[in-house]
Amino acid sequence: MAKILASDLNTIRTKVTDVLGSGSASFGYGQTVYSSPVTSGQVIREDQWDAVRFDILNTYVHQTGNIPSAIDVSIGDTIEDDAAGAYKNYEYFADLLRNNRFDIATGQFDIKQEGDVDAARLAGTTKNTSSTWSNNASAELNVTFNNATEARHFFNAGGAIRIITTLTGGTTQQAGAWTTLLNNQNPVDFEGDIIAATGFYTLTNSYQTYFSRAASTPYSANLYQLKAKSDVANNSAGTATQVDIKIELIDNYVDLGPPNPPIDLVDGTLQIAVNEKLPVGILKPTNTAWAEYPPNSYTMSAITVS
Repeated sequence: MAKILASDLNTIRTKVTDVLGSGSASFGYGQTVYSSPVTSGQVIREDQWDAVRFDILNTYVHQTGNIPSAIDVSIGDTIEDDAAGAYKNYEYFADLLRNNRFDIATGQFDIKQEGDVDAARLAGTTKNTSSTWSNNASAELNVTFNNATEARHFFNAGGAIRIITTLTGGTTQQAGAWTTLLNNQNPVDFEGDIIAATGFYTLTNSYQTYFSRAASTPYSANLYQLKAKSDVANNSAGTATQVDIKIELIDNYVDLGPPNPPIDLVDGTLQIAVNEKLPVGILKPTNTAWAEYPPNSYTMSAITVS
């Protein structure tokens, strides 16, 4: 069995730190990494293996909420490329962390909402209307980050913009259908995961639908949908600093009956609220808090109805 070279450990380290550190495009949580590159031609020290293990631990805990079974290297150990040894073990976790980099475990994020003392950026994002409508209800949200790097890190680490739409107090059958549809779908998150049909990295400067649900029969023509766009024409490299979200309730149901007032009318109080899913955590072994990078501002329009 071959001995492990400095370049071997550095390759593993790079795989992990691309996820935990600054990274680029869809890689990078923007957190401080504990390890440093190993110098070629020198004996790899036990503390250098430990440093990589801590980077693995911090990334794995963020993604799963669990402690990884990465092998703890002891002073004097000879590391070889056998299947049961530290090298293969670390390599396995490095590849796993890259593949699952958008995962975020319960306990590794906070939900922020308007009114939270540490979320002034969300002030004014809850909108209500009690106007009746029969065709369309909509609102638009603008989310702005300080820079593209912070936007990347927010979405890469599992951050999300959460939309919660509700209708309460309605008295018509149509209002009841909308209430049921919305209650069954809340909340809806806009995320960065590249496997999503539409996410942060698929955005252009034209609206794309990232969520769409129809009501049940006989109101299946009614559609609740969310669309998103960015401030750049192609955000595959994560250069956007803004995300715009359009919330639409499209009422295409046609009332066939003569009751007065018509059952096609939607009454009650329609509310659209914005929450923020903010990545958090503690980095070992320093026990320092996870660096936070929430959006700089949220601006929600009034709800318009017709």
